[in-house]
Amino acid sequence: MDRPEPGLIKWSPNPAFDTFLHVNLQHRVVQLYEPTGLAHPGNFEFEKTSKYDEIPPLTTYDWSPAHPGIVAIGTASGTVDLINLHSDSSSHLELPIRITRTCQAVAFNTGTLLAVGLERVRNDQCLKIFDVNRLTALEPGASWASLEGSMSPVIGLEASISISSTKFFEDNPQVLVAGIKNQGIRIYDLRDPNGAVINYQTKCNNNLAIDYADQNYFASSSLDKPGLVIWDRRATSRPSSSRFYIDAVDTDDLPWGAALSIDKAIDVKDANLQDRGSLIRSLRFCRDRSGLIAILSRTGQLKVLDARKEFTPSEVHPKDSPEILEVRKSFELDINYAKDRKDDRIVSFDWLNLDSPALTPRAIVLRANGAFDILEKPSYTSEHLYKMIPWQAPHRGLEGGTSYHSLMQFEASQYPEMMGPLNFDESLRHRPLFGRHKESTRAVIRQVLQCPVPTVDPICDLEASPEKLPETFVNASKTAERLGALRKYSKEVLEASKQSNKELDRSLSDLSLKGKGLPSNRQLHERLLVSTRDTRGFPKEAQVVLDHVMLLRSKEKYLFDYVANRDIVADDPWLKELWDWIAGADQAASDMGMVAQGIDLSYVGVCNVWNGDLGLNGAVRLVDGTRPPDAAAWERCLQDINKKSREPAYDGVETKKLAHRQVALTICGWGRSPDTHFGDYDKMPHSERNSSWYTRAAVHALIEGDFDGAVRILGGASAEYPELLFVSLALQLKSHGAKQPGKAQLDFDDAVASKTDPYLRAISSLIATDSWENIANQDSLPLRERTFVALRYFDDDKLTYWLEKELRKAIETGDIEGIVLTGITDKLVDIFAKYVEKFNDVQTATLVLSICSPRYINDYRCRTWRNAYRAYLQRHKAFMQRTKFEVESTKKSKRGGVPTITPPSRQIALRCVYCDAEYELSKTGAGLPASASVGGGKGQTANPLAATSINAGVSCPNCGRHLPRCVVCLEVVGVPRSDKPEASPDPHIRLAARFPTFCLKCEHVLHLDHARLWFARHVECPVPECRCRCNFRANPELNYR
Repeated sequence: MDRPEPGLIKWSPNPAFDTFLHVNLQHRVVQLYEPTGLAHPGNFEFEKTSKYDEIPPLTTYDWSPAHPGIVAIGTASGTVDLINLHSDSSSHLELPIRITRTCQAVAFNTGTLLAVGLERVRNDQCLKIFDVNRLTALEPGASWASLEGSMSPVIGLEASISISSTKFFEDNPQVLVAGIKNQGIRIYDLRDPNGAVINYQTKCNNNLAIDYADQNYFASSSLDKPGLVIWDRRATSRPSSSRFYIDAVDTDDLPWGAALSIDKAIDVKDANLQDRGSLIRSLRFCRDRSGLIAILSRTGQLKVLDARKEFTPSEVHPKDSPEILEVRKSFELDINYAKDRKDDRIVSFDWLNLDSPALTPRAIVLRANGAFDILEKPSYTSEHLYKMIPWQAPHRGLEGGTSYHSLMQFEASQYPEMMGPLNFDESLRHRPLFGRHKESTRAVIRQVLQCPVPTVDPICDLEASPEKLPETFVNASKTAERLGALRKYSKEVLEASKQSNKELDRSLSDLSLKGKGLPSNRQLHERLLVSTRDTRGFPKEAQVVLDHVMLLRSKEKYLFDYVANRDIVADDPWLKELWDWIAGADQAASDMGMVAQGIDLSYVGVCNVWNGDLGLNGAVRLVDGTRPPDAAAWERCLQDINKKSREPAYDGVETKKLAHRQVALTICGWGRSPDTHFGDYDKMPHSERNSSWYTRAAVHALIEGDFDGAVRILGGASAEYPELLFVSLALQLKSHGAKQPGKAQLDFDDAVASKTDPYLRAISSLIATDSWENIANQDSLPLRERTFVALRYFDDDKLTYWLEKELRKAIETGDIEGIVLTGITDKLVDIFAKYVEKFNDVQTATLVLSICSPRYINDYRCRTWRNAYRAYLQRHKAFMQRTKFEVESTKKSKRGGVPTITPPSRQIALRCVYCDAEYELSKTGAGLPASASVGGGKGQTANPLAATSINAGVSCPNCGRHLPRCVVCLEVVGVPRSDKPEASPDPHIRLAARFPTFCLKCEHVLHLDHARLWFARHVECPVPECRCRCNFRANPELNYR
């Protein structure tokens, strides 16, 4: 047995006594303690009751369950000492051992027997049984010296073998199990005069532990293996075992006698396998729970396994057959064991004896620093709270305004039964389990079952901020307004706490604005989205919005109205820019505006135009009979599109691809207009306005070569923002001096440039360096503006390299600004793949790509996102929104007037009960079926009323037979009745007369009002020949209404 420092701990083996024992190996002291109150993790109250000094150096020990003061101590010198904890050091007795060798195991039974297991020696038994009856018969306080040398073994077993461990069974005190080193496990019945034993071959013969709740099972482990075996003592012979157990032994490599074999019960590092000493220090079964076993490793890991019996049909299971166990769950009682904390490492443990099975099992542990602690097995109700909160969609609180992520609503009569276990565990958190103030468990249960239904939400988010949400959120009517208010709330209230999270800081370190100048435009967008991606810290009222952004947007008709989409996502300027571009692309593609020379360039991007790329599925963009275009055909196509667009002539850098640049510049300008830009500025609150709106317009004018226009914009804004006056003057001087050749460039210090306005920074850079390349590479500017600069001022080779670099960067980072480069083509799918991975916005990706997929794009990811979005809407019971999306996206998929998305099959259809044909006139028309003639022969005239009946839905369009007749009035259901029930003064009759009803068994049909009248007095069917009891009730006393 290992000798962990600083000692060993053991709870009283007698459930009638609430005490525990601590053996201090450093000071060689045994101390007895008594719990006095609370016994909860982190809060354990106890007091010391007695102490025994100067014990010999021990190798093993045991505590008598029948006599709580007696402890047996085995030593390496071969002696077995008995001490009395309730007396002084004079109460000490050494048991005689004939040949001195190491004592490796001692065990008391529930009577007066003591088993001693010794190391192997020749010519002597190694398993000796002593009877300490004479010792226990002495008067309290009497000296034990008179018994010295008189207590000899009453039974000696197993000569010349080494006993590694031993235990007595409590249900049979005369039966013990012993581990035989390197041989196996043996069970002895001391009452058997023939000395017969049950033998199991195994090397797992250490740390024997008996399941006191079901003593057919006991466990053992090996010194050098991290596994364990649970044995079933009923495994005596194959004829007495069930075929299920025999099959498990024969086919699953289960050792004979074993009920469960686990190869790796604890976590073991490779280095530990080379160390000396056992990997598993001790095994303990819980007395209150059958199959609950705890394993303590050498490294301080305390693992609990919850084993249960496998199901076996009782009719094929013999009465005394062994049974197979399986592990249902496993738990880590100390989840911090893996951390490097030597002082807090667990060195010994034992289960507590609790007086009620309703209490959660818990263990007392001794840590390396000498402290006692209580560890509690996770309660069976630990998952109740999560199971009683409706996590799956659709969530309550979204439409009705009730509490979000709250408990299910129970009736007053159901609440005690459903919530009783959870409330019971909660009520015990601060109640003493031991001592004078201990309360009766039954009384606590009765008190809990009488608890009324709570009137307030019992679920509290401890991580939620106590700060109230702003009024702008409470009063907002649109999702965009709510998200804007929540992002402001996150920045002002939650940002400090989120930045303290080191892990989040590392993942978003590139979004920091400190010390790195202006962040890139993409980083600003990611920072905006990240602020509400994690709902931790937000109140429940905010979480219900953040968790259902896609659903709320869909209910605001976030679909294929691009102008409306722009307003729906007004909280995200980058998404607004995305839909602006798509709206411009859609307008350009209308009336075949992007089709020329048999080539369809609808929704393509700058890179597609510059490289002559039609995409992976480019053949679908060619009109029937058109060949794939070469360079000349591509040039002619672009020239025709330029003529249609009527854009101003190109006046940029010299180029060999004039038509390419002209079309690409047009693509950059899709959806962009100064009116929209300043219209958004006018709608903003005055507190949120800044000068960047004017500097942005000035940069647009500069990019187009209009220096005078930029000066006018900045000069006009100087009345509201005086600091822009100096920028306007500098730009004016620059425009006048631009005509002077050889003008020296100024030094542009990037560190002192504007750190808040990227457009002002670009103007400053242009004034100082007169370099457009700096502006094209300034990541803080939107990609659309930078692309416009590159198209106007880069030569062909530099432009090609720049476009490839920016496209690669957009795909790697998931930057949706890259749509200006890719258009809605295959490359945009790559961008959205990264974007969805980061921010889970499947909705936007699906809507954007549905414009061209599968019309022009054939990518499985588009289909996957589409199906995921449809399933999302269906899961939230947004059936109308799902249907609209399917209908509109099917229209968008039309190529040549034919949808490329296969419409879903019809889910509901009416069928004729006679010929099984569908009642669908669109397939058969209103023509007269062949069977609807007056006669059956050729040339006979058709029934003139048949066509009318078919059109009215009364007759089958295939066989011509009409709907069945009511068996009471014999009139055809579905046609006006002769008794005119619609004129009845009783509203129930007027309503019931419109509906037919039928018996599922005999299939006879009645008008609903006739059925009510008939079955109010009868049980059988109205048809005379039918004996069906249509109205039969198995329990007539029940109210079926």
